[in-house]
Amino acid sequence: MTAVFPGSFDPVTLGHLDLIKRASLLFDVIVAVLHNPAKKPLFTVEERLALLREETASIASVKVEEYSGLLAKFAKDRKIRYILRGVRTEADCAYEIPMAQANRKLEEELETVILVTDPSYGYMSASLIREIAAAGYADGFDDTALNQWVSPNVKEALKKKCSRGK
Repeated sequence: MTAVFPGSFDPVTLGHLDLIKRASLLFDVIVAVLHNPAKKPLFTVEERLALLREETASIASVKVEEYSGLLAKFAKDRKIRYILRGVRTEADCAYEIPMAQANRKLEEELETVILVTDPSYGYMSASLIREIAAAGYADGFDDTALNQWVSPNVKEALKKKCSRGK
């Protein structure tokens, strides 16, 4: 069985990696990196793909791919029946339930599997990490706090990206 774990992964966090590792015990996992030209991510799709591939290289049952458009179509085209989502809070559930129902309406074979985030990652998001890194590296901060949220490789990529021209 294969599940798709979609997201922007801008950047990939230790919370994402925890969910991917846990899911890989249940499924073969395709980590699907969203390419949305309307958004302006910190990292390009190519950079996000490379970081994810590096971070998941040791997990045999994980592949990393890019996608755009409807997730339901991506899954149908690959004959994937399961969508993996992680939730941190009740607010995440309030967002994920209608998404799961919509995907099911688009492709009736699709099931959404929700994993609850490990409590140690529950309060952190990729967007908050981006904000901290952007402001912090601009001010020359001590970045050791990032160690609890991202891997050393991702931390280095954040530093390079956020310190440019400073």
